[in-house]
Amino acid sequence: MKTDKDASYFSRYRAAAVRFEIIGGALLLIAIVLNLITGNALLTISLFLAAAGAFLLIIGGSSLRPHNLVKAFAQQCAREPGHEIAQGLLDAIQCEKKIRLVQKSIDSVDFAIEVYECLDDADPELIRKLREAKETHIAKKAF
Repeated sequence: MKTDKDASYFSRYRAAAVRFEIIGGALLLIAIVLNLITGNALLTISLFLAAAGAFLLIIGGSSLRPHNLVKAFAQQCAREPGHEIAQGLLDAIQCEKKIRLVQKSIDSVDFAIEVYECLDDADPELIRKLREAKETHIAKKAF
């Protein structure tokens, strides 16, 4: 089994999002149980725990949505281009059969591919796969 350091950037990103969801759900559950046990005595504390839990649960869940995955990896690849991040972008694009993005996000993906392409050590095969995956898996949103 791969260790966390050996895992791809994409799988580490997804694992972190799942951890956020699990921690958020646990905090929310703790807040509910605490409120049921203590009643109004610790209402403020249980509300803070519930708010933190809901926040982490929402952040983790939204990070796993396919369009957010693609946008996050495109922005990361544009800022810090590298083989591992470009491979993560490819994995994010290919994680769903069809991903609908607004034009700004599609432009962000194009820009990320162009930035990676300008690197000296860019992999031409990966660039080709990124362009093919973009054409195959990404569609423009109607609105």
